[in-house]
Amino acid sequence: MKKTIMETIQANERYHNIPELYEILSNKYGKLTIAGGCLIDCFFNKDFYDVDCFINIKDLKPEWLPKLKIRKDTHILDVLRDNVNGFDIDIVVIDYSVAKHIRRFDQRFKQAWFDHKGLHMSNGAAKDIADNKVRVGVLNGPAIYFRIIRSARKYNMHLDDTDLFLMENFMSCLDRLNLPKKYQHMQREFLPYKNPDHFLGRIVYKYSQNYWNTKLLYAPSWTTLKLFLLPAIIRHNLHK
Repeated sequence: MKKTIMETIQANERYHNIPELYEILSNKYGKLTIAGGCLIDCFFNKDFYDVDCFINIKDLKPEWLPKLKIRKDTHILDVLRDNVNGFDIDIVVIDYSVAKHIRRFDQRFKQAWFDHKGLHMSNGAAKDIADNKVRVGVLNGPAIYFRIIRSARKYNMHLDDTDLFLMENFMSCLDRLNLPKKYQHMQREFLPYKNPDHFLGRIVYKYSQNYWNTKLLYAPSWTTLKLFLLPAIIRHNLHK
């Protein structure tokens, strides 16, 4: 199954851009890895103009180090941006294993990558593509819901039943808080997440500050989210 999916990716006419970009970018920046959406676009025969690359800071060429604005509260230290052959390139600089980072992608079906050894894909990604389902890989914060929906629409995939159930329950919490409709439409921007002045926003904002991408707890589970969010909602309702 995985072999067939990878063969489909490699057979796509757009795939020839990947090894070419890899050569150019690795010579310029160091030992990096191309991963994610551009490879999946090849499988689904879709055009792509954005390419995400990942590199451990130890593998980054020394001349780029002074250009980094390093963050110390996250594994993602900085992002270098480039444009090569008409493609917008993001070079994500991290402080730990690139392979481990890819396996922590929030959407499991995007766990595909190209490096000096060629094309690779996790077993989970292959299963999700074969099942035509978008499944949560690692919960990197509530905004994952919206990325999942965008992906399902873009690739005409289905949502996994378990993830859909949890997503609907989370959104029903928003309904019970009698928020304006703009907060309830999942296809719109996740406004409470961006607005720490709103009650729900404070919950989600605090959650993201404490758990999203932090080194202490990089990948919170669904259980973590429920344990954090639901008691806060109950306390809020009791004090109305």
